[in-house]
Amino acid sequence: MAHAAPPSSSASPAAEARAEPQRFGLVVGSNHSLDPSQAALRFADDDAARMAELLTEVGVDVELVTHLDRDSQAMFPTLVGRAHRPDGAGLDDAYADLLERMRKAKQAGRRVELLIYYSGHGDVGPDGQGYLTLDGDKLTRARLFGDLLSRSPADHNHVVIDACRSEQFVLSRGGETKAGSEASASKEWKPDRAEVDLGRSVQEYLDRHHLGGFPNTGVVLAHSADQQTHEWDRYRGGIFTHELLSGLRGGADLNGDGHIEYSELGAFVSAANHGVEDPRARLEVVVRPPADDERHPVLSHGDLDDQRVLLFGPGDRHHYTVEDARGVRLADVRRSGEQPGYLRLPPGDVFVGRSTSPQDRQEAQIPAGQQGVMVAYGLSYVDAPSAARGSLDQAFRRGLFSTPFGPGYYHGYTSRNGLLAVADASWQGPAEGTATTPVARPLEGPEGTAPGTTDGKSRVVIDEATGTITTDDGTVVIARSEDDEDDEDDDGPGRWRGSRPWGGVFLGVPITPFSPRGGFSPSKERLTANDMEACLVPRSGEACQQVRGLDLRWQLFDVRHKARFPRTLGFFRSGYEAGRTTFERSDGFTSGDATRLTYVAVPLWVGGNLYLFDSFPLRPYAGLGFGLDVIRLDYDRFDASRLVDTVVRPGFELHAGLELRITNYVSLTGEIKQQWSARKKIAGVPDLANEGVTIITGVAIGFPLRPGDR
Repeated sequence: MAHAAPPSSSASPAAEARAEPQRFGLVVGSNHSLDPSQAALRFADDDAARMAELLTEVGVDVELVTHLDRDSQAMFPTLVGRAHRPDGAGLDDAYADLLERMRKAKQAGRRVELLIYYSGHGDVGPDGQGYLTLDGDKLTRARLFGDLLSRSPADHNHVVIDACRSEQFVLSRGGETKAGSEASASKEWKPDRAEVDLGRSVQEYLDRHHLGGFPNTGVVLAHSADQQTHEWDRYRGGIFTHELLSGLRGGADLNGDGHIEYSELGAFVSAANHGVEDPRARLEVVVRPPADDERHPVLSHGDLDDQRVLLFGPGDRHHYTVEDARGVRLADVRRSGEQPGYLRLPPGDVFVGRSTSPQDRQEAQIPAGQQGVMVAYGLSYVDAPSAARGSLDQAFRRGLFSTPFGPGYYHGYTSRNGLLAVADASWQGPAEGTATTPVARPLEGPEGTAPGTTDGKSRVVIDEATGTITTDDGTVVIARSEDDEDDEDDDGPGRWRGSRPWGGVFLGVPITPFSPRGGFSPSKERLTANDMEACLVPRSGEACQQVRGLDLRWQLFDVRHKARFPRTLGFFRSGYEAGRTTFERSDGFTSGDATRLTYVAVPLWVGGNLYLFDSFPLRPYAGLGFGLDVIRLDYDRFDASRLVDTVVRPGFELHAGLELRITNYVSLTGEIKQQWSARKKIAGVPDLANEGVTIITGVAIGFPLRPGDR
């Protein structure tokens, strides 16, 4: 795709001081097919129109090359008079006009960027060379590189192709077809599941033959297993183009700097397709950023505080859709909730859909007069059921945008594909005003009014000091991270903060590190747990080894927005511990002397841990706890009946350990605990204090407590 954006917020001060580039776009859409056996497309003209509208909205000077059919003319009336015919002459005329304006901008000392977008059919000629279809003509690879790009005066070019067999348009296979052979190279397509890594082969070939000669040019393209261009009535356009538009509107902007980098766009499109199980429908994206600047943005939105923006707060994992008053689907997005996200909104009425499944859908309206930042969670939604049709429709509905996009998916994608990640992937959301001045932004419901307000508007008040968003129908709390208060890297005076509450269940095994001594005198006044032999079934003497019982904990913890793991954790501990010992007397037992003691203790404790790290998985920690032990004491006595007593004893513990937190869903722990316990004298027999040193090993399973958190 051809276009460039201003320097990202992470750029150097010198780069920031440079003037904004003047951007130009060549947008081409053709429904035509040169192959009689290949059906014409229906929505390539709509794809081109939607791309042209978005680019124009962000300040790009666009030349549109397409033929708008009757439905599209009604949908995009302002573009009808601007469009060039999508044939060879129309393409040449449009590019000549762009070249003239680009050269004038260069002569005026401006930096220039060019975006080339194509939607339509792709195919392969008899020589095995790929081409893109125009009306009665072809846009060949040689024409793209040798005519368009070689003459471009732009500092950076960006090419995006939404076409079947688009990889063949940039990957030559001419050497595979002998002269005079009747076999077409198109017969030799390999599915995306083949052993060959298509993305890697594309990169290697482009480096050697084509893009190696254009280090200022980047490419984004997609293909499917059946080598078809997939359109969907629901989008009135190509699947890939819709995903691109969704990402370019801000859905792909991982770090919220207003710049959409290649790695961000590629990861966003990959996530959008990740959940599609039908191989006919699943797209694979190939991303190749400019070699001279791999972090160069594909598109820029500038300062978000000056835009009309739909904001998705931390923890919000709904699938959102955005349409305008014409019914044009502008974007789909589903964030992971790990950090905020946004979509740039066009002027006019906007309709926002929200769903957690294809059967659970709600809608809200943002009226044309509403400007500024609007929180998606705070809109007034009403139910909007809909039905699906056909197998591919079902596959698209179930799979597209079902995988949340966020830092976790992004870093995995860039690592797998060898892409240079953004300089700083963290973002807390847009902010206005100062830390002491709350900013009130109005929201209106679907009817333009909201109960409980005097001006007919539902108010959203953003308090930068506390980091909360308050609406008429509830409060969305996005907590400010205290450790970022003095962060010199913050891009603004106030930033959004979020945290995610989790629960967990820990199952551990307490082990005694000491060998029981035994042989105590029945006249001894006090025994401790360390004096007892560990037994899981102490009365019958079964399973008497080092394992003292079972440690069961219910955990609560909170993961700060910028952290991977919790810094603190609270727990309620229960389970049981058990043991036994025998008594000896050198001069023989007298009536009533204790000969054996068994015990079972059930702890009812609360406590907490403090961890050294919140991002590194191997985490030392320390903590304390207190509570009650319910202890059942069972004495065998000489020449007397058994003595059974149940007592409740208060206690206190200190503990330290090492945790391996694989994810917030699974962690492994090793802990050493020192416990002290009160005792109560029982006449005629030794008393037991459930205190001593214990080693505990176990595993914890975590789960998010707030819907949508992961």
